[in-house]
Amino acid sequence: MLTSIAFFSVYDSALLIYQLIVPPRGPVNLTSVINALLLTITIIVLFETVTVYFRTKHVEVRALLVAGLTGMVRHVLVYNREGVDPMTMFATVSLLAVLIAGIVLVKPEPRS
Repeated sequence: MLTSIAFFSVYDSALLIYQLIVPPRGPVNLTSVINALLLTITIIVLFETVTVYFRTKHVEVRALLVAGLTGMVRHVLVYNREGVDPMTMFATVSLLAVLIAGIVLVKPEPRS
């Protein structure tokens, strides 16, 4: 199931990039292309995390943090285009800071 979702997401991203290069009948903006690419990256990272878990019975925390960071960047770039209140902005910045700190502080796991 997750494989088919990943394939459709890659197809959708490639189609949007093609439509951005070759003018289609309808409008395609850069925001929809970025949204599709970041969603594809998130799906691929989660797919990789699930497959690694089934092979090793161990969850890679760093991969989940990267998926969370990608999702937050997608949220900021795509969904927060209009004015937001300062408390929401503070919460978003705080969550981004925690995710970045987690990625920096979590040591890479040794390959065996």
